[in-house]
Amino acid sequence: MSRPNDKIFIVDDEERMCNSLASLLRAEGYDVETFQQSEEAAEAIRDRKVDLVLSDIKMPVLSGLDLLKIAAQIDDEIPVILMTGYASLHSAVEAVSLGAYDYLLKPIEFADLALVAKRALEKRRSDLSRRQLMEELKLSNMILNRRINELNALYEAGKSIGSTVHLRDLLKQIVTLASSVTEAQTGSIMLLDDTSSSLTIEAAIGLEPEVVEKTVLPVGESIAGFVAETGEPLIVSDVENDERFRRINREKYGSASLLCVPLLIKNKVIGVINMANKEGGAVFSDGDFRLLTTFASQAAVAVDDAYQFERNRRRLLEFEILHEVSREVPNTESVNEFRRELVGKLQRVFHVGYSIWFRWDAESDHLIPSGVSGETTIPVTSSGGIDLRKISQDHISLGPINLDKINLDEIEQLSMVVAEKLRENDHYVNPGPAFMAVPVKQRGELTNVFCLGSSGRKPYTADDISLAQLVISQSAVLFEKERSLLNTTRLLTMGNMISEISHDLRKPLTSIKGGLQVLRKRWPDQAESSEMFQMAESEIQRLNELVRELVDFSNPNRYQTEKVDLRKLVERAAELIRPDMKKTGIEFDVNYDDADWEVAVNKNQIMETILNLLINAVDAMPDGGKLEVRGFIERPDHKKEDYLTLRISDTGVGIKKEDIAKVFDRYYTTKKTGIGLGLAVVERIMSAHGGTLTVTSTEGKGAIFSLYFPIST
Repeated sequence: MSRPNDKIFIVDDEERMCNSLASLLRAEGYDVETFQQSEEAAEAIRDRKVDLVLSDIKMPVLSGLDLLKIAAQIDDEIPVILMTGYASLHSAVEAVSLGAYDYLLKPIEFADLALVAKRALEKRRSDLSRRQLMEELKLSNMILNRRINELNALYEAGKSIGSTVHLRDLLKQIVTLASSVTEAQTGSIMLLDDTSSSLTIEAAIGLEPEVVEKTVLPVGESIAGFVAETGEPLIVSDVENDERFRRINREKYGSASLLCVPLLIKNKVIGVINMANKEGGAVFSDGDFRLLTTFASQAAVAVDDAYQFERNRRRLLEFEILHEVSREVPNTESVNEFRRELVGKLQRVFHVGYSIWFRWDAESDHLIPSGVSGETTIPVTSSGGIDLRKISQDHISLGPINLDKINLDEIEQLSMVVAEKLRENDHYVNPGPAFMAVPVKQRGELTNVFCLGSSGRKPYTADDISLAQLVISQSAVLFEKERSLLNTTRLLTMGNMISEISHDLRKPLTSIKGGLQVLRKRWPDQAESSEMFQMAESEIQRLNELVRELVDFSNPNRYQTEKVDLRKLVERAAELIRPDMKKTGIEFDVNYDDADWEVAVNKNQIMETILNLLINAVDAMPDGGKLEVRGFIERPDHKKEDYLTLRISDTGVGIKKEDIAKVFDRYYTTKKTGIGLGLAVVERIMSAHGGTLTVTSTEGKGAIFSLYFPIST
């Protein structure tokens, strides 16, 4: 049986022949069309589908052989059966040589024609099936070859990025490889900053450097922000007709078709890859989309590995820097050299364009520049910058800062306050996002603020700030310890010298004192009436006491201790200064908690300590006030055990905030007649007894000194 779509053309200049053959073939179910004009038949062969051509050989204009040639030009697999009433060997050979399927003689037997037509159409269907199969096979081979090429590209890309461990080099490689596998001329890789929830371009191809530098995309905005937020890859065929993105991305990429895929590690987005401007202006295909998505999964692993490598390398570098600090800082001789070394070490980890060393003036609550480093002028861009010339030349303070509202352990908070002060001052410029202010403290009190900054667009990371805080604080401690050690060495030398000089001074002082005593016995009336004589005796006595104090200070021998009730020492010291308290109208009060107040101490030295503090309290209240001694058990903030505590408080003039950290320094005094050894001796005595002491004060409201004695002593 024939198929309904089998189309047969019958071409013969005899109408009766065409009609009879058509009638017979239609009865067999074929779709038949007849032509008496050979040129019309030729046109139909060219324009319409035909499965079999049945043509007379001899016709006007075009012969059957001509139609055979035309059919072969259109489709050489169209079967053509030639008919003739003038058979010859020559015409038969020519027909076969030109590709005729068969050669029939008129008059035609219908049974023979039906059989030949059936076979020709079966061959035609077989040829068409074979052709379709070949086309499908060709297409499958093409797809397979493309897939193999894609896999090879992915393999080579994976092998290439897997051999790179440095993050910046890796990101450049990823962008280059991604553009090659997708045939994109423009592309970028953007990484996500968790702290600011924004994307920044870390490597790019085909983009202007200014675009790379300035682009900061909040998550959720633009194509890249959308992909970073959803974690889903995206292919955009035409940005101009996409309502979500066309107004944002046209300026950057200048392309209708875009690809953007996320970099995912354990379902967490760490960045995105953008591709645009496919070669030839073509639109990215699903194959490009699939290829870039697969490539991105490889790239994400490589980026994460590079991150880990960078973190480990950074940690190693940080330990190396801390080791160098502990080794080198103690040998630093000047503050300026100390600052330069700090900046130099930190620059090995993150960029530092400039640094400013501020001194904290507690009396005025001002930060005053005391040193700068960096280029003479730091480039001032839209992201910020500092003009160091103004700071170094003018030394303009930042103005009052209320530290009561700032936790000095929170660098971010202090940095915000200092940055705001910089913006407010006409002599400074916006410090920009890459800025930090690190506090430097001594004895828990702020002394300096070390500011670091860069003109870059990226803020310092938490790791950068943490390292800076650690290095600066440790360096400051080591630097101060070294200076203290140097001072101690000098003081030891001075102590030895003072001890020798004091020993030598005792002889002439003894001679002068003895001479005065002889004169008093010999002329007692003149001695009593002479102010000059009495002044000489008083000054000799004062010089003798001063020499004794210098000897004690320069020779801290081990104390001989005994069990003593501290309350009795306080009572004895109070008796000695009671006349002075009575003279100035000072109210004295003593209160003790229940405790064992007997401790092993050197009686004379502790007596001197208590007396020294009571005398200072009386001197601080020239117009009267209240002096109070309280005894109780307390655990100091900086200790892990309880101590027997004597707290001596007064309502006198108090101590200035900036002087509190200095009151225990040797030779530091605010008294016109003092030599600055009193409180230094108190600290030395308490330290020698395994104890400690603290001071708190508010200027104009008094001072509180706390003596802590070990209970186990």
